Amino acid sequence: MTLLQQLVISLTALLFILFGLSLFTTVNDARNYLQAQLESHAQDTATSLGVAIASTETGDTATIDAMVDAVFDRGYYQNIRFEDMAGNVRVNSEHPVTVEGIPDWFLALTALNAPEVATEVNRGWVPAGKLYVTSHLGFAYQNLWQKACNGAILFAFALLLAIIGLNILLRIVLKPLKLLENQANAICQRRFVVQRELPVTKDLRQMVIAMNRMAGKLQKLFNEKVILTEELRHQSVKDALTGILNNRAFEGQVISSLKNEGKDAGGSLMLIDIGGLDALHRNKGHKTVDELLIDIAKRLSETVEPWPDAIIGRRSLSQFSVFLPSCGIEENRRFAEGCFRALASLPYFVSTKGQEQLHLASVTGMGESHFEALVRASGELLKNLHLQGHNSWQVEEVGDTKGHMYLSWSQVQWQDVLKGVFKREQIDLFAQKGFDADGRPLFREVLARLHLDNELVSAQAFLPMVERFELHTAFDQAVVNCLVRYMKQSQNDEVFCVNLSPRSIMDNTFYPWLLDCLKSNTAVSQRLILETSERILHESVSGLAERITALTANGCEFSLDHFGVTTQSLSDLDLLNIRYIKIDNSFVRGITDNQGNQFYIRTLAMLAGSRDITLLAQGVENQAEWEKLTELGVSGGQGYFLARPEQL
Repeated sequence: MTLLQQLVISLTALLFILFGLSLFTTVNDARNYLQAQLESHAQDTATSLGVAIASTETGDTATIDAMVDAVFDRGYYQNIRFEDMAGNVRVNSEHPVTVEGIPDWFLALTALNAPEVATEVNRGWVPAGKLYVTSHLGFAYQNLWQKACNGAILFAFALLLAIIGLNILLRIVLKPLKLLENQANAICQRRFVVQRELPVTKDLRQMVIAMNRMAGKLQKLFNEKVILTEELRHQSVKDALTGILNNRAFEGQVISSLKNEGKDAGGSLMLIDIGGLDALHRNKGHKTVDELLIDIAKRLSETVEPWPDAIIGRRSLSQFSVFLPSCGIEENRRFAEGCFRALASLPYFVSTKGQEQLHLASVTGMGESHFEALVRASGELLKNLHLQGHNSWQVEEVGDTKGHMYLSWSQVQWQDVLKGVFKREQIDLFAQKGFDADGRPLFREVLARLHLDNELVSAQAFLPMVERFELHTAFDQAVVNCLVRYMKQSQNDEVFCVNLSPRSIMDNTFYPWLLDCLKSNTAVSQRLILETSERILHESVSGLAERITALTANGCEFSLDHFGVTTQSLSDLDLLNIRYIKIDNSFVRGITDNQGNQFYIRTLAMLAGSRDITLLAQGVENQAEWEKLTELGVSGGQGYFLARPEQL
């Protein structure tokens, strides 16, 4: 029971008692007054009637009877009796006491006594007899009952007004307490709201001021912790000068990409070597060298923008690297040429001293590829370019395309095939279970596979093409339709997690369609988790919180995967209604020996727990990784060690 309810009940009971006592006092006073009036009324009548009887002749009983009847017939008397001095009744008028329309319980509670008043009648100095008068109780009871009814009505009306007024007053006075409760709950969720309006009541005002002060202090401490974590994360994965990935982070992400589900998709690795930096440093100073390296990183970042899955990093002082997952040889040639032209136009490479200092080697791995093999092949190609002397670039294909003919498709072929598959919704759905730290199933993540050239191909092979040709909305719509149909037909109540492109969620055509789909399939929506990549926090911040809130209002939940790949994501979690975040598998691989990743995951687990967000790990491959992750505070995970994908 709330404080407001307790106060209302207590004060209402108190008011009821006070009003009841007041009504009782009023009725009792009226009863005492009427009791006194009955005696006074009888006495006055006896006196006046006795004087009248005294003026009659002795033995004139008829006249006395007429006088008594004249007074008695008014109905206010129960009995009027005249006796002579010998005690003989000469005149007697009597009216039985009957009270109609008044409850018996009221008569019992307010019992009145009708006193008999006697007066002596004298003719001159000679006693003529005695006159007895008793007032009738009926009129007194009627008067008392009317007073009680009027008092009760007034009491009930006044009590009702008092209760309503009391409720309104208490709600106004106690409103700050409700706001304090909301503020405390918000603080528990790491939303440090401050009450702008201060209550008038001094005690509550001081309490609100103290809560506001505490919220401000906690927000400052929490923000400092988030900033520190993001700075440490930035230092551990980013190159301090250029802001792109350092070599360790680059290798980790590329290896994770190549080892993901569908590792036969291959990819292209590009190495860019910049020569002459030592001489440039001696002649122009380190500032000039730094500016050149920053410009190179900027040009590369701008060039890879059309490829959302591209990974760019700095391998050493004079070498940069770029990886494009599931990139064919023809596309690699276009990409490498674009990068070379973007860099070759820099003033340093146009100058005489820089015309032999830019070399770009890119290899395309066909089929199952390994990072070490791609680095070795691109390194050999880079050595050959150095022998040529002048600025140059070259692309080669490594590996075997046998059994993977789709890897050599042209752009037109890819677009035609993908559009036809999505239109016909020819998608095979697989699902991989996710578990909590105690081994209980949480959900099944949906994995889409397509039949390309009579091969069942995982998403890793075709998703980059889907993004590059902007077919993400068609693909996501087809997957959602297939999943909804399956969930309607299935007889279990399993929860499914479906991954959507960030660009689809922010698409003004796909989003309303998805919202309508959830609204029209309420039972399915209750068992659905919508998931998207962390990069949505950096690509589409505006309006994202409102869209997630609208989607989850239909019963589904929301999740972010590949978390931690980019920096400055922690501060954005306060704004979003997120149920799960999944750590990218680049942090999971080798976690037992990576102190930096261990610190990041432990801190992330603390921050996620404070927001009631479940932190999961992706790509758990062995027992040692799973034990270390749970030790660090991760709430669950998924990966081949825990469960392999199964076809739906």
